[in-house]
Amino acid sequence: MNIIKQTAILLSIIALSACANLPPPAPDSAEAVPDKHEDYRRPGKQSELNRLNMQLAGMEYEIERLKTRVQQLERSGKIPSEKRPPADYRINDAKLKNQYLKSSAAGVGADDTVAARETRLYAHASKLYKSGNYAAAAAALKGADGGNGSDAARRNMFLLVQSQQKLGNCETAIETAGRLANRFRGTSEAPEALFVIGQCQYRMQQKDIARNTWRKLIQTYPDSPAAKRAAVSIKQR
Repeated sequence: MNIIKQTAILLSIIALSACANLPPPAPDSAEAVPDKHEDYRRPGKQSELNRLNMQLAGMEYEIERLKTRVQQLERSGKIPSEKRPPADYRINDAKLKNQYLKSSAAGVGADDTVAARETRLYAHASKLYKSGNYAAAAAALKGADGGNGSDAARRNMFLLVQSQQKLGNCETAIETAGRLANRFRGTSEAPEALFVIGQCQYRMQQKDIARNTWRKLIQTYPDSPAAKRAAVSIKQR
């Protein structure tokens, strides 16, 4: 259980350190009317909050992974009994990141398949997405933008597209959705990904390109729900 305690302490220190580094409030200035097409590209407090949410989400997922690992060790009777000296709790971002990547790649046991990890990741990210924490969902799904061809990978990839779109990261959403539509042709997510591409293009003022994308969607997947929505979007615009 030392692993969980150490991870919990690290999480507390990261949260306190991140809060201490929040920028001071900007001085009052004349009220400006935001550009509805450029709001999502303007950095500010929301970007800082998104960054903090992403850090916390990563640590939460790591704690859950470690809990699962400890439970497996308890069942197999492999938990070491020797006591280790107190750890140095000074935060080293690079070291922490490397340890997280290595542990994530190793999984939680030899019997833990790739599909099982992807399914568990989808459940975790889906919970964050449904709660409105899109930044944390995107952070949890970081690395799922390629897909390995499995059903679980396809679901993770499309959830990442949806999270990116909700955050207003249209360029990233278009890139990820394009890869999904090409890699998973013929699946239910492919036409949905094309529809998202059209939405993002329209939001970026690429209206003619967006209409062409929707027409391609209708031609390729004429019977899909996304094609029906695309037809309505073309008529309304």
